[in-house]
Amino acid sequence: MEYLIAGSVEEALRLAGDLSARGRRPRYVAGGTDLAVQLAGGAQAGALVDVSGIPELLRLQREPGGGRLRVGAAVRLETLARGEDLPACLVQGARAIGSPQVRALGTLGGNLCNASPCGDTLAPVIALGGRLVLASAEGRREVRAEEFFTGPKATVLRAGELLVEVLFDPEALAGRSAFRMIGQREGQAISQVNVAVWVRDGSGRVEEIRAAAGSVAPTPVRLAAAEKLVRGRACSDELGREAGLAAAAEVRPIDDVRAPAAYRRLLTAALFREALAEACGGGS
Repeated sequence: MEYLIAGSVEEALRLAGDLSARGRRPRYVAGGTDLAVQLAGGAQAGALVDVSGIPELLRLQREPGGGRLRVGAAVRLETLARGEDLPACLVQGARAIGSPQVRALGTLGGNLCNASPCGDTLAPVIALGGRLVLASAEGRREVRAEEFFTGPKATVLRAGELLVEVLFDPEALAGRSAFRMIGQREGQAISQVNVAVWVRDGSGRVEEIRAAAGSVAPTPVRLAAAEKLVRGRACSDELGREAGLAAAAEVRPIDDVRAPAAYRRLLTAALFREALAEACGGGS
């Protein structure tokens, strides 16, 4: 297998294009924590293009004047997990992934592009209104996070396309957020359900809210019905219970080895209620 190292986005795209022209079926790799498992399980890749050292993909910065937050696709999960000025739900989601060793290698872009419905950064990125910047030989395009995932392990990425960064608007950074997940173990747990909630409040009421859940459908689910119930109302335990039930009603879980569908619905309601209470009460 060929292993090539790219120093820029343009070089990565060129290398992938050349490999494809030779029938080598390239795959991009940064941390490789998911890809290594896939290859060991029989997945095919004729060549690997290492993008882990590309400066643009390692960028983690706020634009001047309180502008957008730019998070490069190769930013390590551990960096996000230790973030002091990042949205709380993104930090909490990154902390929930794997072990310290996995987080030290794994990247935000890898977790998103792996597109597992239980990925713990997917719901936070959706709840924060993230937009994914995708690069190809034809140029760049932006895709809303909630439109990026098309099925289990499936995305809108085209052949040879590379996720460069995730953009978060100032509004998302001005609001408050929270993330909750539950798994079968304390460490390295795969989420049976995860929920992220972002709110912007004013005058004692929730002016705007975005919420998403993972591991409850083929893709992460935007909890539109629960959002509608909460929007414009004052946070309370009763509202949390009411909106949690609405969230549970709009997910589409399945029975599998990790949890039955009915249990996942109960978890969705409980985790939404907890995340909403934290987002309304504090955090970032």
